[in-house]
Amino acid sequence: MGAVAVFIAACGGGGGGGEALSAEEFRQQADAICKDYEGQINDLGSPNSLDELPAFVDKVIPIIEEGNAKLADLEPPDELAEDWDRAMKLQNENLDVAHDLQDAIHDQDTARVQDDLTKLNATDQRSNEIARKIGLEDCGQSNT
Repeated sequence: MGAVAVFIAACGGGGGGGEALSAEEFRQQADAICKDYEGQINDLGSPNSLDELPAFVDKVIPIIEEGNAKLADLEPPDELAEDWDRAMKLQNENLDVAHDLQDAIHDQDTARVQDDLTKLNATDQRSNEIARKIGLEDCGQSNT
């Protein structure tokens, strides 16, 4: 189910306000956060039908919001900050679209669902490319 893969892959970037980490510390902490929250989403299982999708999405979005907030609290080193901020911007866009998708699913608006899934896939792919560029492993994977 395409929506499941998009939500599971929703880890991205940040840009917090604390003390900058070394590049290695940053990568380790970011990947640990992504792994934790992707695990929480995986623990929900996958919806087996379209009827189960609304409840699944309602459970997934708060997990993504919390994971993105934790990622946003990380302070990347200067050499990674620009890419990290771009990845975080994409993740914030994804979260906005995920909320739109949630509404479309509840409204049973198939056209909006498809449009939102297309948007999510595109921004998720770009965010994952940036995450891999800066050396992240768990944050740079799509779990399709």
